[in-house]
Order: sequence, then structure tokens, then C-alpha cells
Amino acid sequence: MFDFDAMATFVEVVQLGSFSAAAKALRLPRSTVSQRVARLEASLGVRLLERRL
Repeated sequence: MFDFDAMATFVEVVQLGSFSAAAKALRLPRSTVSQRVARLEASLGVRLLERRL
């Protein structure tokens, strides 16, 4: 089953340019945004975003 929450979160991260900005816009903790994107990446078997430290 496709995870629409994870996909919508990924789109928000890409459009806004950061996990932090997406978290603020979605009113979610940054960790939740990160987990959703990681879950999407795992389900697709690809890395979608390059994380910077």
C-alpha cells in the first residue's frame, strides 16, 4: 500500500528546500518529517534526498 503521508511530506520538503521548513509548514516535529521521508525511501529502495550535517 502506498504511503500518501510520506509522499506529501517529501513533496513539501522539496518545495520548501529543507526538513525544518517542511516541519514548520506541516506543523510536525522535524523528526516526524525525517522519518516519513526515510520510510518513503525505504519503500522505494532509493535515496531521494542528500542529507547535510
